[in-house]
Amino acid sequence: MAGGAQAYAQMPAVGEVTLHIGQALVVSASGASAAVRKGSLVHPGDRIETAEGGHVHIRFVDGALVSVRPTSRLVIEDYQYNPARVAQSLVRFRLEKGVTRAISGAAAEGAKDRFRLNTPLVAIGVRGTDFVVRTQLNQTTATVYQGAIVMAPFGEGCSPKAFGPCGSPTARLLSADMGNMLVEFRTTLAQPELKPLNGVKPPETLLAADAASALDAVKPAARPSSVEDVSSALMQEVVRKASDVPPEPAQLAWGRWGAGPLGASDFSVPRGAARAGRVVTVGNNDFILYRAENGSVGLPGGLGNVSFALQQAHAQFTAPSRDVQPASVEGGSLSIDFSSRQFSTALSLSSAATGKVGLQASGFVRDDGMFGARSATQAVAGATALDGKSVGYLFEKAAAGGTLSGITLWSR
Repeated sequence: MAGGAQAYAQMPAVGEVTLHIGQALVVSASGASAAVRKGSLVHPGDRIETAEGGHVHIRFVDGALVSVRPTSRLVIEDYQYNPARVAQSLVRFRLEKGVTRAISGAAAEGAKDRFRLNTPLVAIGVRGTDFVVRTQLNQTTATVYQGAIVMAPFGEGCSPKAFGPCGSPTARLLSADMGNMLVEFRTTLAQPELKPLNGVKPPETLLAADAASALDAVKPAARPSSVEDVSSALMQEVVRKASDVPPEPAQLAWGRWGAGPLGASDFSVPRGAARAGRVVTVGNNDFILYRAENGSVGLPGGLGNVSFALQQAHAQFTAPSRDVQPASVEGGSLSIDFSSRQFSTALSLSSAATGKVGLQASGFVRDDGMFGARSATQAVAGATALDGKSVGYLFEKAAAGGTLSGITLWSR
């Protein structure tokens, strides 16, 4: 026991307690426990336990912040961070019960596909995020303040031992762009559900990157001295350009989370550009489809049965222990009967790893133009423009031990 304690003491700490209220313990992987104090160091394998009224804040070596709320138990399963090799970072937490809030640091920012927070029911991956997770016996819920998370129940294609967000067909994305929403998984559900948080949409908050972009968009002479003045400066810039008549923006636009395109066929644009004048509809770990609403709340009547032509498509193949490989969409069809609210689509997919693979799906179109279909081996989720003239959807198809996935854009 003495040797184990000495080895534990020699392990490099990965974080430090910056605040503690009430009673809390830190329990090492060997079972040794100590009362939490401000300045207490935490190591991989440690479990933070808070009592009723207990509250602990931890700052990690990469700048990440984690808050453990009362009557909670959080395990630091792994935390590997080297500022010289940020892309090789590994972070994995396990929230056994209770509530925790996590604000991403450099490790999650630089290695988004190697960050994971598990609960007993689901895996949660991040996209540069500030989020809160609550878990209990039969239910896990999460809300997002900034960025986005991907929640997926454990099962085929989603192991608690893996890192990063699960790419299984049952995964659901929740973005701060969606407004005041939460994502919830219960043991009685096949997949997580998105729900309104309380019916009140919070005020929009600029992310750090978006604030910087906003500042850069303003001429140097008019550039504000602080982020707080961004809105005023942007309004002045809008007034200055009021005489300009810009072209009508596209009703649908695919935005991506990453800095650059995912291959030569990727026609998405940076997320900030895609969401300008639009709201989020569907998305996954790589892309989000934004749609202009223009005051509309649903589809107009009289659209009838429409066949759409495939205008643009991007595909890729991913598999465990393999790099992402290019794939192609060689053709497809999409028809929507707006009267009966039904859609039917087919895609011809191909990659070096899978050869030719077909995808066929059909299902219901909601009054707001959102639609989807999901099975054990494939998924389709998308939205129509509210004028009924264009459509976008993302797809996933299990093949050759991996997944063919991508995005499409269609028009009449």
